[in-house]
Amino acid sequence: MDASPQLRYRLHRRNIVGLLAASSLFLSSCGVVAATPTTSMPSTFSEAAGSLSAPLGATAPPEGKPAPGRIPIYWLGLNGSNVFLYREFQPTESSGDPIVEAVTGMAAGKPSDPDYFNPWNKAGSVSASISGKNVITVDISSDAFKNSLDAGMAHRAVQQLVYTATAAASNAGLITVGHPPSVVLLVDGKADYRAFGHEVLDGPLERDASLMAPIWIIDPQEGSGAESPLTVQGAAASEGGQLSWSVEPIVDGRPAETPVHSGYAELEAPTGGTSLYSFSVELAPGEYSVSVFHGTDRADADSKRVSIRSDAH
Repeated sequence: MDASPQLRYRLHRRNIVGLLAASSLFLSSCGVVAATPTTSMPSTFSEAAGSLSAPLGATAPPEGKPAPGRIPIYWLGLNGSNVFLYREFQPTESSGDPIVEAVTGMAAGKPSDPDYFNPWNKAGSVSASISGKNVITVDISSDAFKNSLDAGMAHRAVQQLVYTATAAASNAGLITVGHPPSVVLLVDGKADYRAFGHEVLDGPLERDASLMAPIWIIDPQEGSGAESPLTVQGAAASEGGQLSWSVEPIVDGRPAETPVHSGYAELEAPTGGTSLYSFSVELAPGEYSVSVFHGTDRADADSKRVSIRSDAH
């Protein structure tokens, strides 16, 4: 029997992302090709513009409430025929500079969700400052740019840093009202660096809202444990209707074809906007895959595996 659409989609993303992270791509059958060790945009990217590649939201995603003890970090992830930005919260015990910690963790880190990937290399040094007008200056060493990317991926990688730095500042309460946050990116103390051989860093950079993921699950994170009822929270672009969600039990290491629960989540934002969503579901102890998506075909789904603990003492 063929795998379910949700499982085929998840396996497709896992296979491509794993090879992207390894920077050794030869996936013509999946639409991602590269004859050299260069992390590249899907070959169908330009052809799919106007469909799944089109931005679903006109505004950058809200950062939500501050998360004490955790830092926000953005990663890249394949969604349909495009690559978007996704956020995770990573635990931290540091009392140092939250922007430096977030950017350092982004460059050297690994996403909790294997559907996401990171094109950056560990940076030997990172420093940061922020002005009263929310201009964040990040100085990062050039070794962070050693991986080979094509132009589309280079732009997304730079935006990954912009999103991470501005999210860290917001999460730490460093953003003042009245000025949109921006990032001046210096490399080894100098401006005008050509990042990954493509992006010229010649001025303040703001978030490119078209690169926000159409949907992502913020909590629970991949592989986490939780108690029932499970509360799922995330962010999504509004298409003028409800979000769909489903929960499948994990059977023999894979999501079952038939969900044990499904439903809808409301989005407060008008069409073209972005907002947070939340829903709760009662689950028996066990391991599950939780998916959230627009419509019915799951083409833009984000999913997480979570273990529900027994409440027995």
